Amino acid sequence: MRLAVLSVLVLSSCFSEPPADRVWRCTTDKPLCPQGQTCINDWCVQEGTAQPDMSVTADGSGTSDMTTKPCSDGFPIGTQGVWACRGKFSPASPASTLCLNGYKPCANASKLTDAECSSTDIKGIFVSSVAAQGGSASAARCITSPPASNAGNMWYGCGWLSKTTERAGTACEGFQNIHYCGSMIGFPCNFGEVRLDFQTNENPQHGVLCCPP
Repeated sequence: MRLAVLSVLVLSSCFSEPPADRVWRCTTDKPLCPQGQTCINDWCVQEGTAQPDMSVTADGSGTSDMTTKPCSDGFPIGTQGVWACRGKFSPASPASTLCLNGYKPCANASKLTDAECSSTDIKGIFVSSVAAQGGSASAARCITSPPASNAGNMWYGCGWLSKTTERAGTACEGFQNIHYCGSMIGFPCNFGEVRLDFQTNENPQHGVLCCPP
């Protein structure tokens, strides 16, 4: 009995206040994470926070494990493996390169709910690979073929930034939020270009939605 009580106390102490420099591994079958954290891609993470530094493992050995790391700077959105990956991008250093280990810019919102995508806990704007066209948010819609002249002036994605993010009149690929591009937010427009890898983001706090393979 004394051994059982001691075991409970040890486990409780392990998961109540994990040290700031420790991260915890987990599995889908045994998602044993500290309170307030979720098992995402074999790591215990807190939604809306940066992914743990993979150079420091749970046992403190300092051995790198990059096999499940979807980006160098980011955090999970929802529970189905989507990550918001921060970073600058341009045609010379494409947006898709922010997604690592088989992850790619999300082409749809099938692994997200609208509430998760629109959460105010998301700091910054994170674009999908889905461009929009239209003269206003209410007129925003999926790209037609051939694209309209203003195609690429808005992009569907997650997050919210005052005055540059609005609810689209028509959802596209499951996305309801659209982000206007503009130099004032470091996301200058490349009008007529509907491929994300040919767009530019100069603000390191914004980035790309990366979906698992």
